[in-house]
Amino acid sequence: MDVLRRNWRQIDYAMIVTLILLTAYSCIAIYAATYGKKDLSIPSHAWMKQMIYGIIGFVAMWVLTAYDYRSLRKIHWWLYGITTFLLVAVYAFHPINGARSWIPLPGFSLQPSEFSKLAIVITLATMMAERDESEFPDYRLHTTWPMLLVVIVPTVLTLKEPALGQALVMLSIFAVMFMMFVRRSWFALGITIFVLISIVFIALPVEFPVQATALVQNVLIKHNILHGYQANRILTWLDHTYLPLGAGYNIRQAQTAIGSGQLFGEGWLSGLETSSGGVPNQWTDYIFTAIGEEFGFIGSSLLVLLFLILVYRLVRAAGSSQDTYGTYLVMGIVGMFSFQVFENIGMDMYLSPSTGITLPFISYGGSSMLANFMATGIAMSVLLRKKRLSFS
Repeated sequence: MDVLRRNWRQIDYAMIVTLILLTAYSCIAIYAATYGKKDLSIPSHAWMKQMIYGIIGFVAMWVLTAYDYRSLRKIHWWLYGITTFLLVAVYAFHPINGARSWIPLPGFSLQPSEFSKLAIVITLATMMAERDESEFPDYRLHTTWPMLLVVIVPTVLTLKEPALGQALVMLSIFAVMFMMFVRRSWFALGITIFVLISIVFIALPVEFPVQATALVQNVLIKHNILHGYQANRILTWLDHTYLPLGAGYNIRQAQTAIGSGQLFGEGWLSGLETSSGGVPNQWTDYIFTAIGEEFGFIGSSLLVLLFLILVYRLVRAAGSSQDTYGTYLVMGIVGMFSFQVFENIGMDMYLSPSTGITLPFISYGGSSMLANFMATGIAMSVLLRKKRLSFS
């Protein structure tokens, strides 16, 4: 903790305030989403547990902030190996909600994929920094296959759980970090291509719903590329009339909840869909619908603004790093958060298919909250050590 005292001026207080506000948002939204409900699948006192998870995560963040991030290079294979082992260990336990994604512990369920994402960031950052620092760095694509292998192994294990959303986050982490690694000039090009693909991806069901639906049914389903429930999620996104009381029920209820919020919202604990339990899993994957209904466009926009501030501060931390290792670390974290926010809010607003991704710092979950705070702690450690003279 001496590091924090000596360099307290380098601490990003804007980021800390943003994280506190996000945690407060989470507790308020979870309280609303679970208030008065008797569903046995809802954890008792969920909002209080989320607050406790937030406090534990906040402490973990400060511990990692004081810890020199460069020391992670020495243990990256240990971190990667342990988290990968845990991804295998989940298959020894009974599935929860149809997925083997958790390891039950006394009073807590551990979700290894949340920590595996962080291990991927650390391992890739180490491999990329070592390549940059070599005497004759080689950035050709055919020499970088070990990096892809580092991502593929946990991604495949996560897909088998099945947890498609978490697997997509792992791939997005690799995409962001790899675009920076192959050459900085490729980063802007990669972002441009991503934006164009996103626009096409979002416009597809609007302009060509029939053709898009036929593609999924005749290719992805016929050849068993997707599981039935995964295909249904895509089909309900392509065609809003598809199985309205079955696979399409969740997204229709989510849209109804967000739309009813209008500009200022129905008021806390006053949203009809939220109070009646009309949106399934609203305290986890669909938590944004509770915010949209009860706090409206204004409250939802404020939440998005907080995420934008968080990502902006992280990008600044990456730019201030004194070495490429720190930059890779923070940009991997940026990729992790950005994709999760985009996909979670997008699926609630019918902009992307439902993939079961949680909203960082907002959705209920101890593993998610702890992993997210640990990620920000690593970023703060990078920021705290941007001046070499402070540690001479």
